[in-house]
Amino acid sequence: MARNIQKEKEWAKTKYRRILADIDKDLGNELKEKLNNEKKSIASWITENAKKYLKK
Repeated sequence: MARNIQKEKEWAKTKYRRILADIDKDLGNELKEKLNNEKKSIASWITENAKKYLKK
């Protein structure tokens, strides 16, 4: 059975919010390296920190 990419894309739009940001290159590299060492994705880190921030 073939995947319906358009249907998946529409579903993702209802479930997720895309957040993009440009940050200082050195800071971004350091963050990515540390997250890779901790075996975390940037998306999981943002989600974790967003929850903490919103609880304040």
